[in-house]
Amino acid sequence: MHDESSIERAIARALRPGRRLSRRRFLRDSGRGAIVAGSALSLPAILAACGIGPAGSTAGSAAPSASNKVVGGGEPAGTLNFANWPLYIDQDDNGKSETLRMFTEATGIEVNYDEKIEDNQSFFGIIQPALAAGEDTGYDLMVITDWLVGNMLRLGFLEEFDVATSVPNFVANAAPKYHDPVYDPDNRHSVPWQSGLTAMAYNPALVSEEITSLKQLFDPAFIEKYSGKIGMFTEMRDTMNLTLLYLGVDPAKATVADAERARDVLMAQAPYVRGYYGNDFAQGLADGSLAITMAWSGDIFQLQFDNPDLKLVVPEEGAILWVDNMTIPKGAQHPNDALAMMDFVYQPEIAAQITEYVNYICPVPAAQEVIRQHAEEADNQDDADYLNAVADSELVFPSEDMLSRTYSYKVLDEDEERQWNELFGEVVQG
Repeated sequence: MHDESSIERAIARALRPGRRLSRRRFLRDSGRGAIVAGSALSLPAILAACGIGPAGSTAGSAAPSASNKVVGGGEPAGTLNFANWPLYIDQDDNGKSETLRMFTEATGIEVNYDEKIEDNQSFFGIIQPALAAGEDTGYDLMVITDWLVGNMLRLGFLEEFDVATSVPNFVANAAPKYHDPVYDPDNRHSVPWQSGLTAMAYNPALVSEEITSLKQLFDPAFIEKYSGKIGMFTEMRDTMNLTLLYLGVDPAKATVADAERARDVLMAQAPYVRGYYGNDFAQGLADGSLAITMAWSGDIFQLQFDNPDLKLVVPEEGAILWVDNMTIPKGAQHPNDALAMMDFVYQPEIAAQITEYVNYICPVPAAQEVIRQHAEEADNQDDADYLNAVADSELVFPSEDMLSRTYSYKVLDEDEERQWNELFGEVVQG
């Protein structure tokens, strides 16, 4: 029988039921990335079904144009309707969040918290009809991924705010990487909730050299010896964007011709690939069926508690930094309450509290020292070990050097998304 180390016991005792489950299981095959061609309704299909054509087209009902009106500056109404993903805020055994309780105590704002978002595309399908009609979606604050932020901005579906005056704690405490993102210049419509990396991981016991480059994942000259032990992702955006980095292309600036080159690289790699995975890649890495794989940082952080030898690598060519953002949908009834929540969670103590539960990349660097202080004050050694592991992990608090080698997803318009899906479909459907 396997003897648990002290850190493993700490995890078993410190984590609430479900806490150790990666939120990636809610994203599998339909989350951040676009759906594999033909497998489900993609964003262009949702738009077409609702009568909205590509940007600039006159097909069907036109999306409302973005207003120059900036929300904020008024008094909160006392109510916040907040849509988020499952397991994406601190919760006790009864599903109650200390962060939400403290927010209400500090502001008087009552929060209706709804774990409504199972994946970006289906949630967009739920709220799109109201947005297209200029009606309230029922939500004041929602957490959506960067590429969807870009798409919704193009459609005029997000409220604009002045981040300097409305979310000063973001300006003061957010890591520089999160300021002025390519998908939302000047943070005029969004601030990060949590983020993570799409990169590479490997099992040192199954490879003959240190893994540092995307060549060791994509180039047949390097990977033949690992044939049948290489893992890739089913999510188009992750896979295509990482392949573009291998080609030396900044994904945010990629053309359809670049995407075609990425398709060709993936087709050449395919004979050596064991499979295309959702978050079940983690099981393959843990059980030794995968030697090298695409990986999400949050899953590797959790795997390392059981197998600390597993490595996540930000390759020499770079990795993808995905960001889940707090946004205010157009026509929200309580925008000032939403802005109050945005500002509240950028206090280091609150950011630390969320990160201790969620274990994704925290956008507030100062939360790291808060978590270390919590470790010193812990009631027992197991809890202290767990909190120190969170604070010390580069997968939760990346170094500036690591973040400097990360890139954003390409924000695709409808035509590009259809084309990229078709190209990726050629790979995964053989």
